[in-house]
Amino acid sequence: MAWTVPEHSKSEVDRAGKVLVSEYTTDQALQTALTVINNWRASHSFPLNTFQVGLRSKARRIDDQALVAQRIKRLSSIELKLSRFPTMKVSQMQDIGGCRAVLRNIAQVRELEQSYRESSIKHKPLRTDDY
Repeated sequence: MAWTVPEHSKSEVDRAGKVLVSEYTTDQALQTALTVINNWRASHSFPLNTFQVGLRSKARRIDDQALVAQRIKRLSSIELKLSRFPTMKVSQMQDIGGCRAVLRNIAQVRELEQSYRESSIKHKPLRTDDY
């Protein structure tokens, strides 16, 4: 399986986002915008999958019954977010892709969190939203 790579610049992706939520657009402009945004979404699949594999491995070391799931943000959710936050840019959305691990209890969640803090992976959490 070949992974999708971004075919458009961030500024093109951001312009496509503006077209997506614009009241005044042509069908052709909308179709072009959808193509650009869908390519952007799809291009997040490889890094998301890579992270999900690592998360699954770490979570299963702590809880062999851990549930791990991933998702790419739906187009309708992107459109709603752009409508709610007019200054938001598609290229700067932090949640285009996401994954999660569900463990049996909070202590296991804390152990998983600590394993990431102590690991040598390139990406480190900038902040924690403990909800």
